[in-house]
Amino acid sequence: MPLLGPLVAYLPTPRGPEGEVRTDPLEELVDRAVRAGASGVAVLGSTGGYPYLTAGERRSVVEAGVAAADGRVPVVAGVGAFTTDEVVVHTIVAERSGAAAVLLPTLAYLPLTDAEVLDLVRDVADAARVPVWLYHNPVSTSFRYEVDTLARAAQVPGVGGVKDRGSDPAELRDRVRALTGAVPAHVELGCSGDVIGVEGLLAGARTWHTGLGGVLPEWYVAVAGAAADGRADEARALMARLAPVAELVASLGGPRAVHAVSALRGVDVGDLPAPLHPVDRDGVAALDRALSTLGDPPPPTPGSGPAQTQTRAPRPAPAPDPDAEP
Repeated sequence: MPLLGPLVAYLPTPRGPEGEVRTDPLEELVDRAVRAGASGVAVLGSTGGYPYLTAGERRSVVEAGVAAADGRVPVVAGVGAFTTDEVVVHTIVAERSGAAAVLLPTLAYLPLTDAEVLDLVRDVADAARVPVWLYHNPVSTSFRYEVDTLARAAQVPGVGGVKDRGSDPAELRDRVRALTGAVPAHVELGCSGDVIGVEGLLAGARTWHTGLGGVLPEWYVAVAGAAADGRADEARALMARLAPVAELVASLGGPRAVHAVSALRGVDVGDLPAPLHPVDRDGVAALDRALSTLGDPPPPTPGSGPAQTQTRAPRPAPAPDPDAEP
């Protein structure tokens, strides 16, 4: 039985004027994602700004997310911190708050070695009572999981999945295909990337983790559903329509722009924590134009959405590689 399924929507953390966590907008975002057909939701990822939250605020976010999901889909909680002891505490709090899995990044001030990362994975997985997802995010953490190291980490008992990424579509496809035969069968292979993540699904990954999908869930569910069903042409055509928005969000600074998109879509998630600045007026106007050009998403395909998380389907056959030699 897969834990997550085709599309996990990563949510921003709403804040009030004094920086306090606001749970009502978070609950609305969770409900929108679930009703759109997301197969899981995640809090306290990069989009959720986990490094900027206290332990108590993190607990409030997980509790609000779990309450809003109300058992309809699994909730993943990020547990990143600088020390192993802190990560273990966040893991225990998250699972006691109802998280179905925890997401483990390699957060560090001093770049970590492979041996240090493997020790971190073992210690956290040993302490956890829910599956641990390994998070590869070299841009933010300065640690790059080579495929062999990630495959070794996936062998650790208690690891339930990996969230991998690539610098471009070809690298992501290559990494997914290499990991497909290297990780244990019970470990879900996932990928991230608001723009290129669909290529991971088409290459055989089970799960697409996306931050922009947290505020545009209908579109991302449609793309992921087509990819998970092996409808490569349809998935890529839908992504081509969505790509201008996703690329603009990436150019404006991912989590910053997700806040702006959320507000444009009717859910005000408040201010970013200082010293982060919001997207400026010109950027917001550009996002508004891009969203208006995007239009309405296609209707959901019958049988897609959360129900897909109830049974384990075989990984789809890899789609043809557009970069391959004829």
